Amino acid sequence: MEVKEQKFDYKKNIEKTDFEKLYGQGGSFLISPLNRSKMFSKEMFSEDQKMFADAAYEYATTRMRPLKDKLSTLNEELTLEIFKELGEMGFLGVDMPEKYGGSNLDKTTAAIVVDYLAFSECGSIMVTLGAHSGIGALPIVWYGTDAQKEKYLPKIASGEWLACFALTEPNAGSDAMNGESTAYLNDEKTHYILNGQKIWITNGSWAKSCIAFAKVSGKMTAFIVDKDCEGWVIGAEEKKMGIKGSSTVTMYFENCKVPVENLLGSVGEGGHIALNCLYAGRWKLGFSSSAGSMSSINGSYKFAKERKQFSRSILNFDMIKNKFANMIVRTWESDTINYATTGSIDESISKLDPNDKDYYVKVQKITEDHAIEASVSKVVGSEALAYCADEGVQIFGGSGFCEEYPAAGVYRDERINRIFEGTNEINRLIISGTVLKKAILEELPIRDALILRSENMFDSNCFDNEVSKEADVVEFCKSTGLFVLDNLINIYGQDFKNKQWLIEPFADIVCSISIMHNCFLRYNQLEPGNHKKNTLPVLKLSVCQHFNKLISRVKSINSHICNHMSFNSDSEKYDFCNLTSSKELNYLPNEIDLKKEIVQEFYKQEKYYLNI
Repeated sequence: MEVKEQKFDYKKNIEKTDFEKLYGQGGSFLISPLNRSKMFSKEMFSEDQKMFADAAYEYATTRMRPLKDKLSTLNEELTLEIFKELGEMGFLGVDMPEKYGGSNLDKTTAAIVVDYLAFSECGSIMVTLGAHSGIGALPIVWYGTDAQKEKYLPKIASGEWLACFALTEPNAGSDAMNGESTAYLNDEKTHYILNGQKIWITNGSWAKSCIAFAKVSGKMTAFIVDKDCEGWVIGAEEKKMGIKGSSTVTMYFENCKVPVENLLGSVGEGGHIALNCLYAGRWKLGFSSSAGSMSSINGSYKFAKERKQFSRSILNFDMIKNKFANMIVRTWESDTINYATTGSIDESISKLDPNDKDYYVKVQKITEDHAIEASVSKVVGSEALAYCADEGVQIFGGSGFCEEYPAAGVYRDERINRIFEGTNEINRLIISGTVLKKAILEELPIRDALILRSENMFDSNCFDNEVSKEADVVEFCKSTGLFVLDNLINIYGQDFKNKQWLIEPFADIVCSISIMHNCFLRYNQLEPGNHKKNTLPVLKLSVCQHFNKLISRVKSINSHICNHMSFNSDSEKYDFCNLTSSKELNYLPNEIDLKKEIVQEFYKQEKYYLNI
C-alpha cells in the first residue's frame, strides 16, 4: 500500500493561534489583531470600583485640595494627619491582605485610589503616598514572612507608620544593582550589620520602616529596617526644585544593627525584589500623572477664559485651541494605557488561587511579565503631564512664571516624574529589552505573527466605516513594528539591547503601538451615545499623530540599518528607508479639523470631558 507523504501546512497551523487567550499576557498588544483583542477601561468599572473612585475623589477635592498650599511645603504634622485619615478610609491598604489590615482588592482598584486622590492637586503628598503604599509596602506583602507582615503591614495600612524604600546610592542611580552598601552577619548570628549611604529617599525623615538594600558577600539583599534599628541615621532634607512638601533625604547606615528576622526574602534576592516592586510603582505613577494632566487642562482653561487680549478671551485664538486639543488627546491616551495595564494584570491574577502558598510568587511573575506595559504607562503618563504642564505655563503667560499662580507649581512638581521610578531613558531600555527577550525566548508567538503579517500587513476588518481606516492604520503599524524588530534581531541578535541609538526609537514605536491598539479598543467597546461620539475625534487624532510618529521612528531606524542589508536595487533601498509601503494605506486624516472638533466640545463642557 502506497503511503503519501503529507506536507505540514505551517501557515494554516499558525492561523489557528488563539489570540483571544493572549489577553492577560504582557506584550500581547504587539501581535494581537484588533478584532481578536480586548482591554479594560474606566467605562467598565464595577460598582465597588465606582464606590472607591467616588470616595477618593470626594476626599481629594473636599479635604485635601483646600490644604494644598499647606501641603506644598514641608509639613510633617499635617501630612501624617492626612495619612491616618487615608488609613481609616482604607485607601492605604487596598492591595494588602485583609488579615493584616488591608482589603486585598485588585490592582485596578488600588490604582483607582491613586488616580482619584490625585485630583487633590497636591503633588507632594501623592509622591509621599506612592512611596508609602507602593515600594515601601509591596516588598513586605510579596516577600515578607507571616511574622514580618503581622509586625509591619497593619501599621502601614493604618497610616500609623510611614514607609520608605532605600535603593539609590551616590554611585548607583540608574545602575541600581551596582550599589556599594554592604551587610554581614555578626558573630552571634543575631543581627546583620549594614553600612552604606542612600540618597534621594522619599519619606526618609518621616518613615518608621524602610526597605533597604545592601550586598551580603557581594549578593544584593533586601532588609526591613525600622525605627528601633540602632545605626539608622537620617540626613538633612534636600532643597528640591519641586514636590517641596515631601520628605527627601540622604540616609546612612552606620554599623546599623538589623535583626536576622528582618531579612526580606533570601540572601541574593534583593535585585529581584527591587525590580518587581518598581514595576508597580511605574504604572501607579502613570495614574497620578494622568490625573495631574486633567487638572492642568482644567486649570489652564479657567485662566484662559478670564484672560483677555485684543478685546477678547484668549480661548478664541487658534494657537491656544491647538494646545488644548493636544493636551486632551495625550491625557486620554495616558488614561487609556493605565487602565489597560492593570486590567490585563488583573485578568491573569484572577485565575490564581489566593490560598495557594505560592500565590504572591505567581503575582510577582505576572507583574514582571507586564514590564513593557508598566514602563509604557510611566513614560506616556509622565511625558503627557510634562506637555500639559509646559503648555499650561504658556497659556498662563507671564502669570505662569509667578508662584502666586498654580501653573508654576505644577511645572516644578512635574519634572521629577521623568526621573524617579527609573528615568524615562531606563524605561525605554526596559521596553525594548523586554520585547527582545519575549521574541528570542518565544514567550509570545512573534515569529508566527511575522509570517502571517508578511503576507498581509493589514487584513480586511469588520469595523464600521467611522473607524475602518483607523483599524487598517493600527494593524499596518503593528506589522511595521514587527518587521523592524525582525530586522534588528537578524542584524544584531541579542546585542540589540546595547544599541541605544536604536533602542530609543524602537521603544517609541512600541509606545505608539500600545497607544493606538488600546485607544482603538477603548473606543470600540463604548456603548453608542454622546460619550462615544465625543471620543471619536480624539481617537482619530491619536491614531493620526502616532502613525506619523511611528513612521518617523521607523525611517530613522531603517536609514541606519540599511547598510547592513542587501537590496536588489537603489529604488528598493529607497523604498525601505522611506517606508513607501505606507502609501498603500491612502490614509489622509484632516488633523486640523479633528482638533477643531475636540476643542469645540471642550469649550462647550468647560473641562476635560472624557471621564464618565
